[in-house]
Amino acid sequence: MLALGSTPTSSSNHFHPPPPPPNPEDYTRFHARSIPTIDIYSYLVRIHKYCPAANECFLSLLVYFDRMSKIAFCRTSRPFTIDSYNIHRLIITGVMVASKFFSDVFYTNTRYAKVGGLPTSELNNLELEFLALNDFNISVPTSELQRY
Repeated sequence: MLALGSTPTSSSNHFHPPPPPPNPEDYTRFHARSIPTIDIYSYLVRIHKYCPAANECFLSLLVYFDRMSKIAFCRTSRPFTIDSYNIHRLIITGVMVASKFFSDVFYTNTRYAKVGGLPTSELNNLELEFLALNDFNISVPTSELQRY
């Protein structure tokens, strides 16, 4: 695992062919038409640079993603799949939601949208969907954060 701000080594830069598009029944609002060209590490660094947030905001993403998967499975008997087509949108939306919850000072949706490369209206819709997929429960107790 890399620390935020460190440089990836050549062993973490292996080329992998792009995954096939998800099945149509797996599409969510978070799915992009194509895989973004920016890798996840660079995307996280970009978000951290232009929209600094507490470490809890980034760590809470793991909690939110786990919750989303469990809730989706309970509702549909199918897991919520996180893949190359949706991870970037999930990350920017999750950081934005977590920042609003954990921080007294946070950036506007317009700023997050610009940093994330999305129209503001789309990010607004993703925020609502993200909250719904978490049953509007964005509280993450310290004990739960410590498990990650």
